[in-house]
Amino acid sequence: MSNKKNVPVADKTVAGKNNYKRKKQAEKDAKRVLEEKERKRKQREKRSEEIRKQRQKVSAKNNRIAEKAEKKKRSKEHRKNRRDNFRTKFKYYTSKEFLGSFNYFRIFTFIILPIALIVTGIVCISHSVFVNVPTDIRKTEFNGRLESETVAQESAFNAQQQQVFMDALKARGSRSFDFYFNSVVDVDDDFSTDDLCFGNPESNDCVLIATVYDGDTVLYRSLGLEPGREINRAKLFGELSYGVHDVKVAVNAYDKNTNKKVGTKYAEIKLAVGVDYNGEKKEK
Repeated sequence: MSNKKNVPVADKTVAGKNNYKRKKQAEKDAKRVLEEKERKRKQREKRSEEIRKQRQKVSAKNNRIAEKAEKKKRSKEHRKNRRDNFRTKFKYYTSKEFLGSFNYFRIFTFIILPIALIVTGIVCISHSVFVNVPTDIRKTEFNGRLESETVAQESAFNAQQQQVFMDALKARGSRSFDFYFNSVVDVDDDFSTDDLCFGNPESNDCVLIATVYDGDTVLYRSLGLEPGREINRAKLFGELSYGVHDVKVAVNAYDKNTNKKVGTKYAEIKLAVGVDYNGEKKEK
């Protein structure tokens, strides 16, 4: 009697292994197919992006060309309109109709008045404080230091005499204060003078600081000068050659209580160093 349980079944084992291998191979093939599809999809997307960028570049280039052409066209039309307007005005102003009605009022309006305005503007600018006074002098600050009583003495002139000096000086600038200064200052060989005559009229309600300068070179600067006082004795900061020098004096005004700047004035003066104003050498 045979025992079937002890008989091995070889074919069944081999078939199971083959099925497992085929299954694994099918999975690999399916995975490879999916990867290939994904790769091709990415390639298509990349190519599409490149095409899109190229189209954008072409479109932007075309837009720039179109804008440039449009701008050139507008510019050409603008120039043409300007030429047409000029020709129209020129024909009108040279026509018999216009010239026949030309009168003195038109001459004044179209010719004399513009020229007068231009000349006035040039004169105002040339006499301006901003042109004639350097910035560092205009921005001089007052820290409260005043000239001593030995230097700043009470004015020896009355109000009428002071006004004569101020009128002769012809100072320009702020109208909120006045000052007087000798228009020709005699300077000795040691570059000192007793002839400054820098005064702060009693009509002022401010402290004055005077700066004598030649271009950007400061030759003298005072301390604060109170109303009703004047400075006659001073010494220049540097040396000057013998002769008469054309220089300028700028005067800044400051509020007595707050030390805040009120305004600036300047005037043209002369320094006669070692000589009289007429050019003759001083006698020692």
